[in-house]
Amino acid sequence: MSKKVKNPMGKRLPRELRHDLGKYIVIFLFIAMTTGLVSGFLVANSSVRYAYDESFEKYNVEDGHFTLAMPASDELIEKLEKEDITVYENFYSDKEIDGGNTVRVYKIREGVNRADLMEGELPKTYQQIVIDRLYAEKNGISVGDTIKLDGKNYTVSGFVALSDYSALFKNNTDMMFDASNFCVALVIAQEFNSYPYGDVNYCYAWTNNDKNLTDDEINDKADDITDILAANTIITDFVKQSDNQAIMFTGEDMGSDKMMMIVLLFVVMVILAFIFAVTTSNTIEQESAVIGTLRASGYTKGELLRHYMALPIIVSMAAAVVGNILGYTVFKDFVVDMLYDNYSLTAYQTRWNPEAFLLTTVMPLVIMLAVNGFVLIRRLSLSPLKFLRRDLSRKAKKKAVRLPNIPFISRFRLRVIFQNMPSYITLFIGILLANILLLFGMMMTPLLDNFKVTVLDSKIAGYQYILKAPVSTSDSDAEKYCVTSLNDKPSDEEITVYGISGHSEYLTELELPDKADEVIVSEGYLEKYGYLIGDTVTLKDKYSGDEYEFRIADSFNYPAALAVFMSDDSFKDVFDKDDDYFTGYFSDKKLTDIDNMYIASTITEHDLVAVANQLTDSFGSMLGIVNVFSVLLYMLIVYMLSKLVLEKNAASISMVKILGYNSGEIGKLYITSTAWVVVIALLISLPVSYYAMKWLYSIFMMRMTGWLTYYVEPIIFVRMFVIGVVSYFFISLLHYRKIKKIPMEKALKNVE
Repeated sequence: MSKKVKNPMGKRLPRELRHDLGKYIVIFLFIAMTTGLVSGFLVANSSVRYAYDESFEKYNVEDGHFTLAMPASDELIEKLEKEDITVYENFYSDKEIDGGNTVRVYKIREGVNRADLMEGELPKTYQQIVIDRLYAEKNGISVGDTIKLDGKNYTVSGFVALSDYSALFKNNTDMMFDASNFCVALVIAQEFNSYPYGDVNYCYAWTNNDKNLTDDEINDKADDITDILAANTIITDFVKQSDNQAIMFTGEDMGSDKMMMIVLLFVVMVILAFIFAVTTSNTIEQESAVIGTLRASGYTKGELLRHYMALPIIVSMAAAVVGNILGYTVFKDFVVDMLYDNYSLTAYQTRWNPEAFLLTTVMPLVIMLAVNGFVLIRRLSLSPLKFLRRDLSRKAKKKAVRLPNIPFISRFRLRVIFQNMPSYITLFIGILLANILLLFGMMMTPLLDNFKVTVLDSKIAGYQYILKAPVSTSDSDAEKYCVTSLNDKPSDEEITVYGISGHSEYLTELELPDKADEVIVSEGYLEKYGYLIGDTVTLKDKYSGDEYEFRIADSFNYPAALAVFMSDDSFKDVFDKDDDYFTGYFSDKKLTDIDNMYIASTITEHDLVAVANQLTDSFGSMLGIVNVFSVLLYMLIVYMLSKLVLEKNAASISMVKILGYNSGEIGKLYITSTAWVVVIALLISLPVSYYAMKWLYSIFMMRMTGWLTYYVEPIIFVRMFVIGVVSYFFISLLHYRKIKKIPMEKALKNVE
């Protein structure tokens, strides 16, 4: 019985791998790093997200809370619990720590909003305290350190994550959380009970006994609770879980960059697959006579296709496996560190993510198969005779482009460019994609810095006070105003609506319309949703469902928020308020004669730029990686495709050597030709990448609350151009070495 003869072409694979080992190593590393980064991102997000979702039940997170002007009576608690809820004391005291930051102190809570001890131990004595882990990290506090709260020393016995403060919002109306200047902490009950009466906020949390309520039923129950409280006591604050930013912001924000990472993976994989396809196609061109012989000897197109696709698939599969190993280890830990550097999250456990496996292992192979298969099938569909004749063109050869009467060297370089136009077009596309990534990495920090400057330049006042109840002040410079929050109807995004005095000393440039149905909107509101002057906007109250239509009379530069401005008279008329109604004060100095219990929130310069500061913290470590990755991707694309030009012209280079040209002179012909293309591609890609990034940025910002105006610092384009030119300079040195290695006999091997 005869044994099946192995396909001898398989023996060529190790030789081909060794011949282009550098190319395969670089592409292997790129695929491994890209899949590792995306896999790590997806695994980290899903694992931490599972822990976040699990924390609601594990730590019995509240379904809402309310704060009263005085402790609730037993009768009131009994009335509330008849609504099938459980009410818990959730008292707290805001204290000032050294440096002016605020620490919100609770007693250790057993029934609701339980804490996850991250390090150390819970306090056991009057002098001990546990504080939020994230605040401690950002302020350099260690277990065992002593901190002073309102003049009293405490020893930090441990770090915790409070389940109701995964995002450290001091007030629910704040625009952004602030883990550097606000902290939550726990002390023993005896210590907390010793605090003075005036220092305690009488907050109560509730949980629904029925855990299977629909969203509408939960909202109806919250409305019933509000009615009972309003009829029996004075409410100073009321927040449902769904509206509590300290609880919900983390879940809403976590994974918002997921689509961007997936798109990055697909873009990079398509580029690498195309590089594989182009270089393999070039190999087929070089081995056309061999392929023609094999086809004439009985080898099928399918066998040849499988042979030439084997290395790309093997390298991609190996890289994807290594990438997933890196994703579950190094990159996962890196992404987790980023999440825990922004949010005060409870402990997590790494979990298997089938979506990450599909996207980072299966999809890269599918992309590699699809792109390479499409290119190679077209190449291998030619007849054996065409391969034997080294004629791989599908169309009749066009006449050479007639060049102008210019110096020989310049004509030669132009001829090289025209002969390799498909490779150079691919090179341009690759440079464009790399520059879009590089622009994103380089633009964010200047954009956020510019946002801070414009916000501070256009601030309304040094202090904006929002009150829980109308309270007078003796400061004559303080100016009353009205404010409420409505939602933009199409997007459901929260819009701040201001009612401003007609003779405001703080908004002197604002010319308020006389008509109640006309408003001035912030420029960011116009930019984000594409409104124009004269358009009508519809705002709605998310609690009552009431809708209000306003005509946009003008816009105003107020980048701090998406806002609508009207006169205070119009505000009171539209929202049916009394003539003496107001909500807060504008002031350029701190108001000292208003009791803190009446202040809902105070917006200062720090609060106005909190969004930019938080984004800087969030993006800081990622932007450096994006920049390095973009430059390396750019260098890979330019190196591989310009190397392809040299390989396709190896015979010509060899002939030029026979004619007496040295390697330096040949480099001026071929390397300089590619340099022209690279410079032109860079110059064209800079404005194209600007507008492409502007489009992508608008999509990115639509997923976020608020708006940061698109801004690219002009010097960035200069830096991008310099990076591109300098990178090609180093690549050209490698190509110069390759030119030196091309032997003169190369031109004589394929003479027909």
